[in-house]
Amino acid sequence: MKKTYPDVEQLVRRIARVENQHRRMKGLAGVLGIVLLAVVFLGAQSALYDGQFRNITAQGITIVDDMGKVKIVIGSSEEGAGMRVFNAQGQRVVGLGIAADEGGSGLIVADNSGMPRLGLGMDEGVASIAIANKDGKKTIGLGGTAEGYGLVVMDEKEMERIGIGMDKDGNSGLVIYDNKGQYVRGMIREKTGVHYSSYVDEKGKEVVHR
Repeated sequence: MKKTYPDVEQLVRRIARVENQHRRMKGLAGVLGIVLLAVVFLGAQSALYDGQFRNITAQGITIVDDMGKVKIVIGSSEEGAGMRVFNAQGQRVVGLGIAADEGGSGLIVADNSGMPRLGLGMDEGVASIAIANKDGKKTIGLGGTAEGYGLVVMDEKEMERIGIGMDKDGNSGLVIYDNKGQYVRGMIREKTGVHYSSYVDEKGKEVVHR
């Protein structure tokens, strides 16, 4: 039976692509941030002083705490621009970025160990959201394409178990899959108002009830 939800997995990969593009920025922004701070505080030989600036122009800025630990890195490169926020353990907990061609942008939220748990992104005008468990396995995906929009719930192996969605023609439905990702039961409502349910019997045949 044709699936009634969009390919959310592809959208999730697009979010991850944006995050990967900005991994190189940490080193670049760190070096540039040190140079910037050296210029800003030039002449302060014995202590650092508060300052107020109307405008700062730089390719990278690194913000540290009182102990010198990196807390925020902001940078740009030929691949795009982005920002990272780190916790006390030095783990990235928030990442935000946009690709250089502006074809994609995204937000990643991680737990205290640095494991990405929530992703939100745009790719070529298509929005998507993904939620992962503590092992980084995607459990919920929400998104859409030109063909329709939908939500899918996955198990700990990222196997699709439940899907809900609506296609571009206005047909909507809910489907349930077994632990191998195979369709077993569903409910469909067509845009004409016709609605029905179906299931797969013990012989593998789809049985439709109207």
